[in-house]
Amino acid sequence: MRGEGKFYLTDETGRRIFGPGPAELLEQVERTGSLRAAAQKMGLSYSKALKILHTAERGLAMPLVSTEAGGLGGGGSTITPQAQALLAWFRQARQAVQETAQAQLDRLPQDGQ
Repeated sequence: MRGEGKFYLTDETGRRIFGPGPAELLEQVERTGSLRAAAQKMGLSYSKALKILHTAERGLAMPLVSTEAGGLGGGGSTITPQAQALLAWFRQARQAVQETAQAQLDRLPQDGQ
């Protein structure tokens, strides 16, 4: 049996603004260099990916992706230094939550003990 914890950042009303989904979207943008390609890899419409990104940027009050308009040289997207730091922090925090959940499960009494 595994202990598993979920970790999200929420606003004052409890609405999720950042979690595994937005983190994966940023990771895919970093890998592909394109918000559109990242959305496609995740099975999201471009407009849904844009909404996820804007919700996170507004809630966190920081830019997460920089975009260049297409043209002869093509466009593209890159994650900002703030997004890189956020992803590093989020990975560590999520790992700590998982470890805490597993530690609590390991303390679960067994066989009536």
